[in-house]
Formats: sequence, C-alpha cells, structure tokens
Amino acid sequence: MRHMDIAPGLRITNDRCALLLASGTMVLGDLHLGIEASLEMEGVQLPRVQAAEMMRRFTAAAEAHHPRRVVVLGDMKHEFSRNLEQEWSQVRRMLEHMSSFAEVTVVRGNHDNYLANITSRAGVDLVDELEVDGFHLSHGHIPCSGRPLVQGHEHPSARLFDGVGGFIKMPAFLHHPNERILVIPAFSPLAAGNDVASIEGKGALSPGLKDVEMGQAEVYGCSDIGLMALGKVAGLRGRRGQI
Repeated sequence: MRHMDIAPGLRITNDRCALLLASGTMVLGDLHLGIEASLEMEGVQLPRVQAAEMMRRFTAAAEAHHPRRVVVLGDMKHEFSRNLEQEWSQVRRMLEHMSSFAEVTVVRGNHDNYLANITSRAGVDLVDELEVDGFHLSHGHIPCSGRPLVQGHEHPSARLFDGVGGFIKMPAFLHHPNERILVIPAFSPLAAGNDVASIEGKGALSPGLKDVEMGQAEVYGCSDIGLMALGKVAGLRGRRGQI
C-alpha cells in the first residue's frame, strides 16, 4: 500500500512523507544533509551518496502526490557548529530542487544552527513552527502544545524479530489518535532511527512526548513492499515485533 488516510485531512505515505490534503502540503523532515562530512571529522568514512538518493526519492514523491507546498520539519542539515562546505552545496541544491515543484518552507530543527544563511540566499522561509490546515507543524525538540501536531525529531523505526533472533528494521510513522500527534520518520537514509518501543519517558528525544503514554500509539512501517500497519507500540513491546 502506497498511502493511508489516518485522520481527517491527514495522509501518510510510503515515501516517508505526510500529506495535508486540504492545502496539498507535503511534509517531510530530518534530512541531515552533510552528515557524511560531519562524521568524517570524527573519523568515520562514508560515501557521500545520501543527498542524491534523497533527491531521487523526493522527486518520486512529488511526482506521485503533486504538492502545492512542501514543508521540511527541521534538521535540514546535520552539523551543529557551522555550515560545512558540503552542507552549503547540498542544502542549496535540495532547496532549489524542491522549489521547482512547489513553494517550500523550512521549520527550524535543533541541527539547523546557521541554516538561515543558506535559506535566505535560496529565497526560502525559515520559521520556528507553522500551522497549516489546522495542523501544528513543529520539529519536536521544543514542546508544542498545539493539536493536532505533526512533528519529526524522533526518527522513529520499528524492529520486527523472527524466531531465532534476527530482525528487520524499518522507518515508521507513530500516530497517537487520542493525543492527536503524528511523528514522521526521518527522510535521511542514514538516520538509523529510534526504536518505537523505547519512545516514552526518558527514551523519548522530544520533550513533548516524555509525558505521553506512547504504548497506545499506532505504528506504520515504510518498506520496499509498501506501507505496513504494525499495530500499537504496546504490542510491539510485548512481542518484540515478532514475525
């Protein structure tokens, strides 16, 4: 299944994007462009391939969903301390590419220090939070009381175990219908993901989720065979997501 409607006016897609249907807004987040250069400074060598892969996946999503607006929910870049050369070039190219499909707005994330230097030159608005179609859009590193809420920051993923200890891991959406919160997966292929079974209390990265009973949140995994409804977080904890 390529997409699911999980609330009035709200659709999730196997492209790791959410769609706000009334305005035709496509929401994605946590691209972490420049992560390879940042890791190189720590002695970790990775090929610089994720930007091209994300551009390919964004193109496929935009051509499938025809958004009139694109909102990036923070962490467009990775390095905290400055804008690395890789970030300057990749963020500008990505914003220019996105803007060729739709109007683009970036919501500031905790990694987006100095991002304004890049977005201003690209002619893209950078905001702390946003409201579209009645949905509050926030990165998630700062509490947001508005509901319904769509946020990133957690990089949620689901782990499904087999009977002999092997497992598969997939990026996932977390939707809490009672709390009216949707947490979207990271768009970056290099953001390994926070296991949904640990997103509660001290295990939550987002301050606004630390006091939420996440066991009742519904999990939707993004996979090569489509979007998968995996049940509630509590069920994945109890069975360790067995397949």
